[in-house]
Formats: sequence, structure tokens, C-alpha cells
Amino acid sequence: MVLKVTRYSISVLQKVITTLVLTTATAQAADAPLWEGHWSGNANWCERAGDVGDETPTYYGKDGLFGMEWSCDVAKVQETGLPNSWVLNLDCLDAGYSYQEQMMLLVTHEDRLLILGESGVTANLVRCKK
Repeated sequence: MVLKVTRYSISVLQKVITTLVLTTATAQAADAPLWEGHWSGNANWCERAGDVGDETPTYYGKDGLFGMEWSCDVAKVQETGLPNSWVLNLDCLDAGYSYQEQMMLLVTHEDRLLILGESGVTANLVRCKK
């Protein structure tokens, strides 16, 4: 079997690849959870979103939570049945100590993130705008 490659077939292949790439990127963006982004207990810290150091916001995303000297991989996300709320099963590392944590997240209509962790951690965070 011999395949004949023409300019037309290359053009069609380029269009198909471009469409697949754009479709995949759009689907991945649509998959971002409502709670994804930089959050802080102090809105003034939002200016330093993405920086490393004290007084910087924490990043919450579908792959993990990342703070100052600690991080958690998201092992499982489950909707609670209440609007805009989820339970996350996390595998965490903090100062060389690994542990598992279950945390409930709730995004309020004021766009605040309320957190209740099984370890007793609670937080009321403001979203850092981009």
C-alpha cells in the first residue's frame, strides 16, 4: 500500500491537529473546579500571588494545594450534594512529615472559600483576582 501525500492532505491534517489541540485546551479549562486559584486570609497578600515567601496566598487546584513549606496532592474529589461544596482526600507533606487529610471546601456566593479539615483546620479565605 502506497500513500500519496499532497499539499491538500497536509493542509487537512494541520487543520485536524489544530482543532484537536484547541478542543483539548478548552476541555481542560472547563474542567477547572470553582475552588481553583490563589486564596488568602488577607486580601493584601494577593499582590504576591505566585511568589514564594511569607505572607503569600495559597494555591488550590485540581492537582494539589500549595502553601508555604507544605503541599497536598489531591487523591480524590467528591461533591457533597450541597451547592458549590466538595470533600477532598489529600496526601500531604509538611516540613518532611507526610500525612493524609480530608477537607471540605465551600465556595460562597460572595466568592469566599470556607474550609473545614478533619484535623480541625478552618479557614475563611478571599479569592485573589488575576
